[in-house]
Amino acid sequence: MTGSLNRSEMDNLTPYYRLLKSHHLFTGFSDKELQHLLAECHLKKLARDEWLFHQGDPAPAFYFVIDGSIKLFRTNRDGNEKIIEVINNHETFAEAIMFSGQHNYPVNAQALKASTLLAIACTRYIDCITRHPQQALALAARLSQRLHAKINEIETLSLKNATHRVVRFLINGITDNLSREPVVELEIPKRLVASRLSIQPETFSRILHHLADEKIIHIKGKLITILDLERLLHYE
Repeated sequence: MTGSLNRSEMDNLTPYYRLLKSHHLFTGFSDKELQHLLAECHLKKLARDEWLFHQGDPAPAFYFVIDGSIKLFRTNRDGNEKIIEVINNHETFAEAIMFSGQHNYPVNAQALKASTLLAIACTRYIDCITRHPQQALALAARLSQRLHAKINEIETLSLKNATHRVVRFLINGITDNLSREPVVELEIPKRLVASRLSIQPETFSRILHHLADEKIIHIKGKLITILDLERLLHYE
């Protein structure tokens, strides 16, 4: 489902306007500029498992996730998926396409659950940052952060064994929980986490169960409680 925003929809987008205003890619825009940008956005609603775009599709826009979860992935000749990234609430993706010299999406995008997105025209955003150079710096910082994250991920996937990858995934996924043990919530199915870590699903499950047997973690559904963070930090 897609379409330009009419006046009624614009009125209903007040909370989304605030979300965009608080996001570092848009904070430097004036209220008027951001309203104009919103007026030219497209609202997209995706059902679970619905495709947003396929690898190779024309790339006129990048996206802001209002609500939901989007997986970015590639598929090899055997039909196996390789998860590149999972994008969640209030995050953006595909903005790098504006400066890559490419005109097509390099990955597939599919909703992991019902999702609502704003499609932001690349040409319109570039026009805005041309008038607001500070926003270009914010975008450069964002792309730099993603580049460093990918470099670290490549190092982990190429130089570390499966156990180390799982341990790093758990440590990086810890949420703030100062009053109790640290907790990691699996926001996507374990098979997709395994794909992201470039290991088999059964290997991922086996390592988790081994850590549980060692009383380092406790698994309950999608929640993984870190019982002994010190041991986990030094676990190989």
